[in-house]
Amino acid sequence: MSDDLISIKSFLGKYYPELHYSATQEKYKNTQLDTFFEQRFLIQNNKTQMIVDPGLHGLTVIITGNEIHISKNLYDHPSVLITNSLENNIKNSNPRSLYNPETFSTIAYLVCQNHTMFQIVDEVDEPIYVKYKSEYESFYNSVIIFEVSTSVEVEIVEEIESFSALNAVTNYILQPLAKISLTTFYQNHISAISFVYRNIIVQDDASYNHILLGKGSANIIDENKIHTYNRSKSELLGVINSDSRKFHSILYVQPVGENYNVNVDYRAVLSGKSDITFFPMIIGQEPAERATISISNITLEEIPTKLIEQEVTKYLGNIIERTTLDRLVGVKRFYDNKIKFFHFL
Repeated sequence: MSDDLISIKSFLGKYYPELHYSATQEKYKNTQLDTFFEQRFLIQNNKTQMIVDPGLHGLTVIITGNEIHISKNLYDHPSVLITNSLENNIKNSNPRSLYNPETFSTIAYLVCQNHTMFQIVDEVDEPIYVKYKSEYESFYNSVIIFEVSTSVEVEIVEEIESFSALNAVTNYILQPLAKISLTTFYQNHISAISFVYRNIIVQDDASYNHILLGKGSANIIDENKIHTYNRSKSELLGVINSDSRKFHSILYVQPVGENYNVNVDYRAVLSGKSDITFFPMIIGQEPAERATISISNITLEEIPTKLIEQEVTKYLGNIIERTTLDRLVGVKRFYDNKIKFFHFL
């Protein structure tokens, strides 16, 4: 173990009391988040940088905390505008103003000095791959913004791979009539812990579709907040393969307009000492007539061994079928991830 490790409690300093208090919120119940503060990590303090990497293939971003590697194909793409807080040098800009102790992952605004925005201004004929990584004994934080212009559609693939502690804040902003089809693959290792927070703004007539394929490690807290505008549509499908580990999903719906549609269908595959929780909440107004949330599970130990593949395939059915891309170029990586995830079937 490195001699340079520092406890999160010490690192947070004056912010520790309010974050520790926020960890006791109902939504974080059973996540053991409060134990994180005493744990020790290497805190990333290297120079923040964004690198255009010609060695990366396709439309790819690799995020390791303050360091952002972007493929040349993505950086040069005419439909994608990339700006970085290091380059903008905006006067009177205070990223810490976005910190909110009610959402643990927003500590990224206190730690990460490198905020990167991807503006999708026209059609993109390949999926964009965004990989979040952390190294052994480290605690990495990142802040990313994706903004999709009016009437534009884009497919984004998140790959989350942590060897220690990873905290990612990703803002998805959909202008009117825009559409994001997002797929998330968790590829964590057993000693890892991940905090992922998506702040999603779905403006008038826009559509946000998310398929989450989650595989637990030591602990995962996957938190989402959706701001729903008039006639917006949001669908969240999920398969959680606990693999005897922990996965906690949190969903807040913040209505901005009265006429919106939210559909959630999460299915868990339980085995061993599984610990999977789901905390949904619609804030403010009464739920829209077509706001539906379905959470269910299946336990492998309750199924005869020779019938497991058949029964689990049947149970997950349409989610497996819908885990596809509309694009035809740059998709091999996506389908390789899908095969790897569903290998347990």
